[in-house]
Amino acid sequence: MKHPETKFEYMKFHHLRPAYEEGMKVIESMNFSTPTLINQYPAFIGHLTLSRFLALYEAYKMVLNIAGHIAEVGMDMGTTSLYFAKLAKIYEPNTNTLVHGFDWFKGANPTNEERYIKKGDYKADFKIVTKLIASQGMQHSVHVHNLDASKDLENFFKENPHLQFKLVFIDCGIYSVVSSSLKHFWSRLTPGGMLLLDHYSFELAPGEIRAVRDILPKVKFMQFPFAWMPCAYAIKE
Repeated sequence: MKHPETKFEYMKFHHLRPAYEEGMKVIESMNFSTPTLINQYPAFIGHLTLSRFLALYEAYKMVLNIAGHIAEVGMDMGTTSLYFAKLAKIYEPNTNTLVHGFDWFKGANPTNEERYIKKGDYKADFKIVTKLIASQGMQHSVHVHNLDASKDLENFFKENPHLQFKLVFIDCGIYSVVSSSLKHFWSRLTPGGMLLLDHYSFELAPGEIRAVRDILPKVKFMQFPFAWMPCAYAIKE
């Protein structure tokens, strides 16, 4: 569905959505088993989704030898946190690298600035997310922090002052959350580590780029040329 008044970044791939939606209907009508959908997943996902996970993989590989943990702000179903944790299980099985996921599990709480985001969007159930993680034996690798990142990060880091990160992925698009996350995570990002943004200069989440301009105006951001999202990353010098 087209968002009213959108005309820039969101619309670049809008022409692909009807074919994608029709394809989804065909796949659903074929009643594939859950093991088939999981084990044969490249047969079902679109190329833009595939490019997203390739970008996340490239981001992880770029910081593989950097010391520190991985953070995701805005977990939704925990997909990306689990993805990073599984990559760490493959590539660094004997390090202390953990994934810390942050979400308040109430969905989006947009202001007028984020007019394309509806209140409650991207809401996930904390119990379901933690159960999904535990069902795969990943509960000691993925730590879920149920908190309001716009207000609670200061106290969180007072209680956990040792935490240092090599990769911080911000995926929420709300100014108050992004600005608070940039303030608290940038100082705890290891030099050579990566800050990864999902909605940099994207019209559906203008609060994210405003937070970057306010908090990190002199930081150089780059992009993965093959992926639509995440939109940008910066390497801390």
